[in-house]
Amino acid sequence: MRYESIASGSSTGDWATQSAKKVLAVALRGLAHGKCVYCESALGVTTYLEIEHYVAKTVTPALAFEWTNLLPACRLCNNPKSEQDHKGALLKPDAVDPEPYFWIHPDTGKLEPHPKLDAAQSRRANETIRICDLQRPALCTKRVEMLMRALQATASQWEELCDPRTEYKFVLRHVLETRGQHQIAEIDRVRFTRAPA
Repeated sequence: MRYESIASGSSTGDWATQSAKKVLAVALRGLAHGKCVYCESALGVTTYLEIEHYVAKTVTPALAFEWTNLLPACRLCNNPKSEQDHKGALLKPDAVDPEPYFWIHPDTGKLEPHPKLDAAQSRRANETIRICDLQRPALCTKRVEMLMRALQATASQWEELCDPRTEYKFVLRHVLETRGQHQIAEIDRVRFTRAPA
C-alpha cells in the first residue's frame, strides 16, 4: 500500500484513517491467531487490538506504514511501550523467537530471563518484560492457570490446548520442554507458525 492511500482522508491528525486501520487490524489479527504478540492474550471484545509500531512513529516516522513494523498488540502491552525508543532491545516476535529468552516461575507465573542466556540476551529479555509490562498480576495469574491446565490435561484436552488460537501457548510449550517432550513442543511450535487458514 502507498502512504497516500492509507493516510488520505484522516481528519483526526492520526497516523491512518479508521478504514485503513480496520483493514490492517484484520490482517494482523490473522497473522497472530487473534492474540497479542507480546503477552499472548486473546484480542477480542475485552482486549482491544491495537496496531503496534515496533519502531515508534515518533522515533522513525517513515516506518509508520511499513508492514514489517506493524504488530497486533493488546492495549495493556502497547500503552507501556508507547513511544519509547528501545533501540532494538524489545524482542520482535515475528523476527526473533522469544521463547528461548524466557523462563516461567511455576509458583508466581512471572517471566524471568532463561538461565542459559548470556548477559546481552538476558538484558534483552528483561527489557522486553519491562517495556511491555509483562509482569502484570492478572497476566501472571493466567500463566499459572495455564501451567496447571497443561500439567493436568487429559489426552482429549490436548487437542484444544494445541489449537494455535489458545492463549499462552508459550506456557504450554514451556511445560512440554521441561517434561522432556521436545518433539511435541516443536510440533506445536510449527503448527502455530503456519499461516492461519
